Amino acid sequence: MQTFSFYDHFAAKRPSFFANTFFLISIMALYPIAGAALFSLVDGGHQASSAMLHPIRSMLPLLRMIQSFGQILVLALPVLLLAGWHTGKKNPFSPESLAFLGIRRGVDFGTAAFAVSGIFLLQPLLYTVTALQDLYLWPSLGTAGAEVIRQRDVMDAFIKELAQVHSFPEFLSVAFVFALTPAVCEELFFRGYIQQNYSRSMSTGRAVLLTGCVFAFFHLSAANLFPLALLGCYIGYIYSRTGNIVFPFFVHLANNLAALLLLLCSGRGDLLLGSQPGHLINTPLWWFVVAGSSLLFIKVLLQFSVSLVDEG
Repeated sequence: MQTFSFYDHFAAKRPSFFANTFFLISIMALYPIAGAALFSLVDGGHQASSAMLHPIRSMLPLLRMIQSFGQILVLALPVLLLAGWHTGKKNPFSPESLAFLGIRRGVDFGTAAFAVSGIFLLQPLLYTVTALQDLYLWPSLGTAGAEVIRQRDVMDAFIKELAQVHSFPEFLSVAFVFALTPAVCEELFFRGYIQQNYSRSMSTGRAVLLTGCVFAFFHLSAANLFPLALLGCYIGYIYSRTGNIVFPFFVHLANNLAALLLLLCSGRGDLLLGSQPGHLINTPLWWFVVAGSSLLFIKVLLQFSVSLVDEG
């Protein structure tokens, strides 16, 4: 099946590796700054910083709106505008601009189901990697490792506060903030623009790997850096094979929704960790689960490739 050959007529306007990297670094530096500036609008700025850690119930809708608006403003909007510049179209939603970002019609939902199932089959492996880090890596780093855990706990507590749900309409708003908006904005930015442009400067495999690593760094969580990189590489692989951003969007959305539902059901903000990471991984049965899910993951990838061939 064809992938990036769809965009050959845009090649002359694609940025070089260095220009693409400069744009990426600029956006990643701007994102937390923009977030802090938006949060400073809440109650005059001084109290906003404490509100980020201990949000007042009445402030939650505003904080959620700022969270979504920040991603739309800093990630999605620049990419849409740049797509219009690349294609020479003033309308960023023109067919040419959308095609530039990999937004295409004709999605085969059977193929999408294979891609989505892969993200769930990866979870035991991701859980194991994170648990091993908690058991061995971070304790071995002493104070630095303890700080990594502390920062993760602070972020988890903040997300847990923002994700409080007391009604179905509120659940929809939380799902919009933590599942839908990141899936759309981050996929447009990382896969639709960054990975696609990197693939012009290097091999597709290297572009997937580099974008996956940058995707992990973007989330500013040292504790989850490696699992997020694996997740980003998987999503990038899906995009590299399809050339259609709708597929990674479905995968990203499914992952976010699963994490949100787990948070609401268990009170934990991390899909990869349980309360006692050593409990499961010290159980022989768990390693059979990891091995079985990994084998099924490989089988799903093979079936995914077959479905692409049939579709093509």
